[in-house]
Amino acid sequence: MPNQENLTITKIPRNNVVIHFCSSPDNGERVNAQIVETKNKLVIVDTLLLRPYAKEFRQYADSLGKPIDRVFITHAHPDHWFGSEFFQDIDCYALPQTIEEMKVMAPIALGFHRGMEGDLVTDQPYFPGQTVGPGDIVIDSVTFRLHEILSAEDLFMLAIDLPDEKTLIAQDLVYNKVHLFVGQRSQEGTFCFDGWISALNKFDKVGYEVVLPGHGAPTDASIFQENIRNIEIMRDIVASSTGENFVQNTLDAFPGYGLRSMVEMSAFFLFPSK
Repeated sequence: MPNQENLTITKIPRNNVVIHFCSSPDNGERVNAQIVETKNKLVIVDTLLLRPYAKEFRQYADSLGKPIDRVFITHAHPDHWFGSEFFQDIDCYALPQTIEEMKVMAPIALGFHRGMEGDLVTDQPYFPGQTVGPGDIVIDSVTFRLHEILSAEDLFMLAIDLPDEKTLIAQDLVYNKVHLFVGQRSQEGTFCFDGWISALNKFDKVGYEVVLPGHGAPTDASIFQENIRNIEIMRDIVASSTGENFVQNTLDAFPGYGLRSMVEMSAFFLFPSK
């Protein structure tokens, strides 16, 4: 198995699977990608942002010695799919709305990130070639329950429930002790706080033992109400702040939280320069 120079990998054994929780460092936005290891196969959930970390992620997956059945991309924010250039040989699935959103946003996202990180990010987009919708999929005798979430942290999101494992691969529906990205607006131009809270309340009732966030460490179902409180605080901060004080107001409200860059990215979209 290759040495992991950059990624932090946590193995989470469940009833019928082992989940490899793979987290990138701060300069990769602490974004997480998952490998669900069944008896005979691997299922990948998201592919990270920066090339060095995505390449390392693929090398780690290959080192497990099982074929990759498929890749799921949970939503269109680039930190979750720019690394797909290292999975071009694997069938990749996403919600059809997510694929369309990716195609629209790709030129903007590529310009933004290459402007900051240069060749550390891909120079061309690799979009999923397969679509998927909500419902149950069985892979190697393991049930993957796919949930479609609308107008939350992103416009269209996929959360993956492993019901027999009491585990939710929530990705960016959930953040754990890192600053939220709150710059997303709905197709009508309104903020997405209500949709996000509604989805969190829905999943809070299920009784998960393990919840895997898109940013931050693995956690449990207590994270749903914590995120709801944080979103309510951010709703008030957005309403009462300007472009000049939004970042500081947010940092003051969440001392000790990581990923200041997420606050600055939110400010970029909330208060665009004229």
